[in-house]
Amino acid sequence: MNKAQLSATLAQKAQIPKVQAARYVDYVFQTIHDALVSGDKVTISDFGTFKVQERSGFDGQNPQTGESMTVSAVRIPGFRAGKGLKAGLNP
Repeated sequence: MNKAQLSATLAQKAQIPKVQAARYVDYVFQTIHDALVSGDKVTISDFGTFKVQERSGFDGQNPQTGESMTVSAVRIPGFRAGKGLKAGLNP
């Protein structure tokens, strides 16, 4: 399911116009984005938790040249499924 399909499903279930549903979906995603950028975690009860994880740097090799290089540490988004989502996937 992509963002447009998600918006269409929301519009149908909430009986609201698709444009309004798309705006709400955008608001939710932007709010999660802003929270993660500021370092907060977002917990949605029975669904899951979005949080920022640190991937440490390491020494590696360029596969094309074989030259040694240092890969710097990065922050990446992570998601951990909640009990409700896990129960729905594994009835």
